Amino acid sequence: MATTATQNPVINQQGSAAIDSGQYATWNTANGSTSTLTVSNPSRANTLSLGITGAPDNGIIVQVNGESKSTLNNFYEIPPNTPSYVIKAQGNFGGKIVTITNNTNAQNDATAEIQAQTTQG
Repeated sequence: MATTATQNPVINQQGSAAIDSGQYATWNTANGSTSTLTVSNPSRANTLSLGITGAPDNGIIVQVNGESKSTLNNFYEIPPNTPSYVIKAQGNFGGKIVTITNNTNAQNDATAEIQAQTTQG
């Protein structure tokens, strides 16, 4: 079930959000904690285009559709109708503010579904 999109939501350490074309979400991460960010595309017809900025350049493990990447800060496209295709990052985000921006064309909109979790200790 898709989450209803909210205009430019803020996630404080943990929670979920959904953003449509032209919107962004801000994730206020915790320092010294293990955090996990997961982004997916629930659309059955449209490709999700998004950018992620503000994440630390090291100390986190990043996988895109199961393939390891060196950094989370990048531009991504998630194809439609692929529920197992996700962007996933895990580690200590060091209290950084991570921004996820939905750059999808509004005429072929795809919602970015975002899940953020933080484990203390």
